[in-house]
Amino acid sequence: MLKVMMTLCTICFSGMTIQHPSHFIVIHRTSRRWNVKKVSSIWSIILSLVLLLAGCSDMPLHKKTPIELTFWHVYGDQAHSPMNRLVDRFNNTIGREKGIVVCVTLLSNSADIHSALVAAAKKLPGSGELPDLFITYPKTALAIGADRLVDWKEHFSEPQLDDFVPSFLAEGEVDGRLILLPVAKSSNVLCINATIFERFSEETGIGYDALATWEGMFTAAKSYYKWSGGKAFFKYDDWMHYGMINTAALGGSFFKDKQINFQDPAFRNVWGKLAASAVSGEVCLLGGYLTTAMMTGEALCGVASTASIFYFQDTVTFSDNTTIPLRLKVLPVPSFEGGKALAIQRGGGLGLVKSSEEKERAAAVFAEWLTNEENNVPFAFETGYFPVKETAYRDFLKRHASQFQNGKYRELYNAIKKIHASHEFYTPPLFNSYGHVETDFTEAQLALFRKYRGTVSDTVEDSDAFIQKMFSELEASME
Repeated sequence: MLKVMMTLCTICFSGMTIQHPSHFIVIHRTSRRWNVKKVSSIWSIILSLVLLLAGCSDMPLHKKTPIELTFWHVYGDQAHSPMNRLVDRFNNTIGREKGIVVCVTLLSNSADIHSALVAAAKKLPGSGELPDLFITYPKTALAIGADRLVDWKEHFSEPQLDDFVPSFLAEGEVDGRLILLPVAKSSNVLCINATIFERFSEETGIGYDALATWEGMFTAAKSYYKWSGGKAFFKYDDWMHYGMINTAALGGSFFKDKQINFQDPAFRNVWGKLAASAVSGEVCLLGGYLTTAMMTGEALCGVASTASIFYFQDTVTFSDNTTIPLRLKVLPVPSFEGGKALAIQRGGGLGLVKSSEEKERAAAVFAEWLTNEENNVPFAFETGYFPVKETAYRDFLKRHASQFQNGKYRELYNAIKKIHASHEFYTPPLFNSYGHVETDFTEAQLALFRKYRGTVSDTVEDSDAFIQKMFSELEASME
């Protein structure tokens, strides 16, 4: 019975959070977005109270009053959450031994958790209390207030912290305090439909090696457009990353005074090459995610988060309902010739709200267990993330490589090894308006590409002048 109740804590609570005696919130997922629906009935009240009692108050039995830690996270969904399974295992092992219970009380996407955390920090009506533990980005931690969060350096020794990937730790530091502990980090990778690409390669002579550089990518895109009868070759899930990473790789500065630096020559150069390909029809300009574009045949390949591996299915379904297998090839994101090999660093960290000394020590036990290689590496690869400790890359992956022999996870494993070995991680700058700048830039750029699609002249001189005109129009739209 105790084991059943522990499972209820991590599974049932993944879909709700109690916010008021008269109602609870159920998080529903539609595609890759989440909607919040208030369910209000006597049966809902009864069910929520039963789950609350089953999920937290009756475990573990080692202590009369176990330490209960609430936890909000973003990994998976209600039906399939690797993090929930980890929490359940912790509760049934180390948690049971030490009298610690971790209760997942909210499972949602990063945007919704950001909103919920900020609302709780500001004590907005109906927002409820801040959780003890949560996964979020540095910008959210700053919005909550860094002084309200525990410095993990108080609970991890220097030798323990030395085991972590340095750049992963650095992202969670604010004013010398480690307020977000890395649990799993993501980057971007190039995902390719090998089923179609290898037919294209056989007939054109363009192989995977050509996709190591952006020069090769744009050449392949032009060739594929002709070979396929006018189809787009690639898509980019986060368009600002293309400009930001490649500008930095070529020695430029994408940002200046918390704004996009349109005067930087490296940015103008890399943007012009993308624009020429986009308006020629070679780039997929649809909204949404790369996974959808590839699974509907709208793009052959593209750049997406490593975490996207979780959402790829093994079939492409075209608009006429015909299907083909989707065999995935995963490679590092291309670099420009002469530029540094940079990989964007993404993913939130684990925050802990200040409370009692006992609770903070309990949370540190959970955090240490969660980042141990034996737990962290399988979780990271199942969800498409990078393990957070250097020792994982030196020892653990070699010993356990057989776990990643099949399909898309083997492909991701190989790409992550290459990125870790040969790339330098790049962390986007941290400032409050970053999210707004990214949204405005993406919307303005896509609108511009769609507006001028099919209008570029065949002559180099006219084409260059036209691209510069577009660039100036983009800059004006961002003012």
